[in-house]
Amino acid sequence: MRASVTSQHLAMSERPVHLLDHAIIFMAKWYLLIDALNGFLLQQLGQGMQLSVGYKALLLLLIFLSLLKERRAHLWFIPLAVCTLLIGPFYSFLLTGHQAGFHYDISMVVKLLSPVLAAIYFYHLTQRAEQFARQALAQVFLIAFLILLSNILLGQFGYGFTAYQPNDYLPDQNLGTKGFFRATNELSALLLLLTGFLLAYYWPSQKLKFFAVLIAALFCAHSMLTKTAMGGVLLLAVLIPLLQSKAYWQRFSGLIKIGLGLSVLVLGLVIWQLPILLEVLPLSAKLRFTYQQQGILGLVLSSRDLFVLENWRLSELYFTDWHRLFGVGYTAMDTYSGKPLTEIDPADLVLWFGLPGLAWFCWFFVGNLRLAWFAWSQNPSSLAAGVLAVNFILLIVASMAGHVLTSGMLWIPWGMLNGALLLCLSPKGIVDEA
Repeated sequence: MRASVTSQHLAMSERPVHLLDHAIIFMAKWYLLIDALNGFLLQQLGQGMQLSVGYKALLLLLIFLSLLKERRAHLWFIPLAVCTLLIGPFYSFLLTGHQAGFHYDISMVVKLLSPVLAAIYFYHLTQRAEQFARQALAQVFLIAFLILLSNILLGQFGYGFTAYQPNDYLPDQNLGTKGFFRATNELSALLLLLTGFLLAYYWPSQKLKFFAVLIAALFCAHSMLTKTAMGGVLLLAVLIPLLQSKAYWQRFSGLIKIGLGLSVLVLGLVIWQLPILLEVLPLSAKLRFTYQQQGILGLVLSSRDLFVLENWRLSELYFTDWHRLFGVGYTAMDTYSGKPLTEIDPADLVLWFGLPGLAWFCWFFVGNLRLAWFAWSQNPSSLAAGVLAVNFILLIVASMAGHVLTSGMLWIPWGMLNGALLLCLSPKGIVDEA
């Protein structure tokens, strides 16, 4: 990714929208409904129908064909990325013959590439047809948010899956709900992504819709019972209006610096006294049990730190240093570990793909944050504030949880949002097309 967003792109005249573009955007609007339908069939029939996988594979193929037609030169990185990331897993496949594990590694590489391909596609769509892209972006996010909200509402009436499974220690706790979606962590991250866009979209001129989205998002987060969703939604509700109000608060930069200094001091005091605070705060039974068993780190990471340490120990025990440098893949970890996924994205990428995996993680987030910062500095009141806030929070979430960068639920809207930075520089600003 390069920060080559220039105003001359915005001056390009609108070109006709291809039938392929209409098909891609239509499928992007309803992909979350297919996810929910897949979950419904899984619950009713006891087995997945792979509807969601086939639907998204077709959508990714259409995006690839569009790029192949319009921007073929921008696809050179795909074979390079695939070959580099799969060096270690392929060697593990030769050693173990674990075919299913190697297929999983390939699917993870595809998931890593998907949000980048979606971003490149949508970026160039904004160059070819800015108004169509603007309308499509708003509609995709609004429809997806309403589908997610509808599922959570159904879950409150007893339909769908619970967010957590009961255990021997906490059999009677509120287990939360996620509707007909299967992955709680991915759904939490998706909620933050959709909420971040809508908050940034509505704050400048439609405050009532902003607060309606915020209330709905908090309802969803509370229903799912995830720290990620609750904390992330509240942080977005503060960050986005603050970022979009840069022209106002810049005049008080001195006071802001003092406020930040005091905030750091208060945060330090809170961390210092956190063990005492956790004893008196009204935590849920699940959180209190985790804290008592695993401590503060276990509470923050939901005990994932134990999985990281164990899998790292196994990789040191069974594989050479040069092999681990390129990753041993899920292919090998599934052979020796009872839980080959640590559920923390950077840790999993290092274990599976080695230094190339870590480099991809850093390149993805640093590149997106850099471009979002550039667009925000040029037009603070635009959607760029939402892009910047969302990527920052998802970086934090990915560093503490898994299936964010490798999520099958996030890549479509996430790629579109990152590809929409050109719209943030448009003199039209934010126009309500939803």
